[in-house]
Amino acid sequence: MTIIEQIVARELDAVIVYESPDVIAFADHEPINVGHLLIAPTRPYQTFIELPEQINEEIQRVAKDLYQRIENTFKPDGISFMQNNGMFNDLGHYHLHIFPRFEGDKFGWVSDGGDIQSISVLRGVFEEF
Repeated sequence: MTIIEQIVARELDAVIVYESPDVIAFADHEPINVGHLLIAPTRPYQTFIELPEQINEEIQRVAKDLYQRIENTFKPDGISFMQNNGMFNDLGHYHLHIFPRFEGDKFGWVSDGGDIQSISVLRGVFEEF
């Protein structure tokens, strides 16, 4: 059973800010900043691709509402969204992070130092568009 399933089943404590039969949102247990929330399906889909469309749509509606609430409550300098798949999804259950950002908050993005990618490298990604 995933951590999120345990929260849904009330086996783990969490500060729940939204819940429906399909989607739950709660405060991150190790927040980047105050107001850091996770939005997830109540069932254990692992990746973005596995999410049924109606659940993804509800997650996006909830994210939009929470964005406004975070902005109104914490007055951040910005708001970030982050979602990981594969080996980078440490919960084994799809979840979308939404968290306020503040100048000097030390959250960072590390690049491998590469240069702009060429269309020849990316062609297979875009051929279907």
